[in-house]
Amino acid sequence: MEARSLPEALKLIMEQRGCSQNQLARDLKKGQPWISNVIRGKAGLEFARVIKILSRVGWEVVIRPKSENSEPVKRREFVAAAASVMFVPSPKVGPDQDPAYVGELARSVQSGRYALGSGAIAATAIRHIQRIVPTAMGSRDRALHEAASELAVQTVWTLSEARRLDAGENIGKLALKLAQLSKSPGVQSRAYGALAQTKIERHKAQRQPDRALMYAREGMKVREVSDVRQAWMRLRKGWSLAQVRGQEKQARDEIENVRGLLQDSRGFGQSPVSVADMTGCIGLALNDLGAHEEAQTTLNEAVALLGNSAPDLQSHFLAQQIIAALKTSQVSLAANRMLHLARVAPLVNAPRLDEDLQAVLALSATWSTVPSVRDARDQLKTVTVRNIRT
Repeated sequence: MEARSLPEALKLIMEQRGCSQNQLARDLKKGQPWISNVIRGKAGLEFARVIKILSRVGWEVVIRPKSENSEPVKRREFVAAAASVMFVPSPKVGPDQDPAYVGELARSVQSGRYALGSGAIAATAIRHIQRIVPTAMGSRDRALHEAASELAVQTVWTLSEARRLDAGENIGKLALKLAQLSKSPGVQSRAYGALAQTKIERHKAQRQPDRALMYAREGMKVREVSDVRQAWMRLRKGWSLAQVRGQEKQARDEIENVRGLLQDSRGFGQSPVSVADMTGCIGLALNDLGAHEEAQTTLNEAVALLGNSAPDLQSHFLAQQIIAALKTSQVSLAANRMLHLARVAPLVNAPRLDEDLQAVLALSATWSTVPSVRDARDQLKTVTVRNIRT
């Protein structure tokens, strides 16, 4: 008889000894509420954290009676000889089969993308996928499927920003397969969202709105997902429609619906960065719809929400705000935003930024004789990491 968590151990001890929580509490010199809280996972949290930390490297904590006799441990012997704690290697082959470890990898890809840029971590993310996905595909562990799917989704976002969109779509398909194995509606929704985004985010000449719309519609069929996931899928549907001639009204309806939901729900309880991300994507969709004045206002709101965080998102939203301002001849505003972009750009390592800078410099060339625009263009040129033809 053995347990792999403190709550499980207390339950087994009471079962073996045929005692109540009150009796066990007296023997342990604890109060009954403490026993109850441990069993419900509300106490003994330090020990739970030890278990979680060790699981990341393929080890587990085993709690077993010191004597494996068939006779129950006598009450008077309990305090002295109730159980021993052992730290042993997990029966799993290695950490790549551990959902907690794979989940940490997914979070590290996400944080690395925000902090370092997709250009810095794309190769690392792909190596994780190459190592972990085959193992996860052959597993029956749904928790591992879920964690591996999230790692694949984070890799899709990374490759999208790195403008490796074909590779991103292929990994997105793996994310969807893993999500379907996990049976989790929320995980499936995230995978469909990532696939739709790879088609939306392509360069204007290469966009595939029909494919994006297909993924978005399939994602909207997934039931029992959170309000925020439904809103994201609806936004991607509207954004896809904004790129299809003749679908402007339907696109507008979907985009306005999401904008209203975001305001009414006070951001769905998301983090400030996530709220800014959704707000900015509404602005990008409005830009594609041709509503450039609304787009630049919305993108300005997203940049303000980001503050000094997520320079990759901030630079993208700034560039698209500049494009919207220039298309509505708001030259002074565009020049001001270009100077802001020049301060953020050195913090970002992402091919998407190069694409954005090319678009800004090409579109602003018309106003290059305006002193404020000329100065802002010069600033952008000096901070560009790669050579950009203007």
